[in-house]
Amino acid sequence: MVLQVSAARMSNTGGLSHKMPVVPEELLSTLRQEVFALQNRRKELLARLEETNTSLVEVQTLLTRKTSQAHTVQNLLAPVSRLPDEVLLAIFEEAVRSQEQGQVTRTEIAISYTSHHWRQVTVNAPRLWNSLCIRAEVPIAMLQIYLSRSANIPLTIEFRERETAWPGADKRSMAHLGSALDAIWPSVPRWRRIVVLHRSYPYFTHVFRELRKVAPLKMLQSISMKSPGVCGPCPLLLGDSAPALESLEVEDMPLPPPVTQTFDAARYSVAGLTTLRLRVRGMRAGSSHAATDPSAFRALINSAPMLSALEIYGQPINFGQERANEEDVLSLEIPRLRTLVLHPGTQHPRDLRHFISVIKAPTLRHFELVYPDNTPPGQDVSDLLFDPFPLARFPSVETVRLHNAVHADTVAASMNAFPVAARIKLGNTDASYLFENPTFSSTCSPWTPSHIQHLTVISPLHNTLLQMYEWLLSAASQGHRLPIITLEGPIRAIDCPAFLTQSVKLASCTEVRLCGIDLSMSDRSLVARV
Repeated sequence: MVLQVSAARMSNTGGLSHKMPVVPEELLSTLRQEVFALQNRRKELLARLEETNTSLVEVQTLLTRKTSQAHTVQNLLAPVSRLPDEVLLAIFEEAVRSQEQGQVTRTEIAISYTSHHWRQVTVNAPRLWNSLCIRAEVPIAMLQIYLSRSANIPLTIEFRERETAWPGADKRSMAHLGSALDAIWPSVPRWRRIVVLHRSYPYFTHVFRELRKVAPLKMLQSISMKSPGVCGPCPLLLGDSAPALESLEVEDMPLPPPVTQTFDAARYSVAGLTTLRLRVRGMRAGSSHAATDPSAFRALINSAPMLSALEIYGQPINFGQERANEEDVLSLEIPRLRTLVLHPGTQHPRDLRHFISVIKAPTLRHFELVYPDNTPPGQDVSDLLFDPFPLARFPSVETVRLHNAVHADTVAASMNAFPVAARIKLGNTDASYLFENPTFSSTCSPWTPSHIQHLTVISPLHNTLLQMYEWLLSAASQGHRLPIITLEGPIRAIDCPAFLTQSVKLASCTEVRLCGIDLSMSDRSLVARV
């Protein structure tokens, strides 16, 4: 069957009579010549390309060198390049010191990348690299660079959470913390300040548990703990973990109870503590968890016999139980206290009166009471500044700051409470009450220019300045020595045209200093006279 089909096909095509086309030899020769010519052309172009690339590399290298030289010459022409390295370093140090705390992009890193000269200055300046930030975004290698460049100077160690939260951030922070601690443990003898800012309470406790393992931290002078949202007590170092500790700041966290299985008031590392700063920000939901029980506060105070400065912001201590049993409340003795700063953060603080009534500080030299900068006056505590009346509770106070702390009915009592105050700083509301009656202020009040050396008024209004001028005239007529006057802003002269005029009138009586005053678009001739 196959043979029959094949025979049929052969018969249809005429068998083998079909002939293949014949290619002339001349055509083949021509094609070969063209191929050879193209190959030669390709070789020539490749050679030229190689020569061009070589020239390009040479030109690029020369261009880079010349550009660098041009930049160097340009930098030399800039005024900043004429500064000695010592001055340049002082500027860099101020820039690093004033940068926002905790920012990921560090100023010292940015400066070191600016120019070759600046890099040489910064890399060889240990004081620019003495602050290490432990957070998930900072590679371990970067920490090692800081440790190397900081040489042997004291260090600030900051433990911070990620700049932006994301799922699983806590686990990564804990994992990074372990690696970071392994890298920085050799530098523990150089630690001078520790800052912990984190929302995770396990993170806090882990940090301080590890610190107790490597104790003592012989150079540690300051601890700052801030943890918005944490409801557990701050994990203080114990025993002799930090024998040189001088400053403790706790924000939005309660102090630990005085006696538990974990914390023992008798073993706080605060025997040398001189400054205690407690702060609760705002009245947001959950802020009550940050309030410290008065027993814990008293235990810490009693464990710090050297305490000389106490600063309280907001309402971090819950004296509610003590207020309910005021007859049984003992006084709070702080024999070496010299500075007391109270910023209640509200017009009507809950426990301020109770606190002032129990505190005993015979050596107090600086008293500061600042209410929010609102028009209504704050809660009156002037009657508690005597123990008993007319004996001043703090008779040795030399520096006073009051802001929205008095009103017209109690200004005299507030003034008599500080009979030897030489440096006084007042908010505009308080100053207006003080100078409202210059005759009274100059004759009956102990706040006369005879003992006031420096008087500062914050954001004074036109009427207050006028009253101050009349007060100065009255005091001068009685032969009193007039104090130095400081007018502190924020004030824009363009918004208060009469400000400079009144300032000049004050300057005609005594020395006047301006601080925080925007003098733009004002009469500079008046400024020159102040």
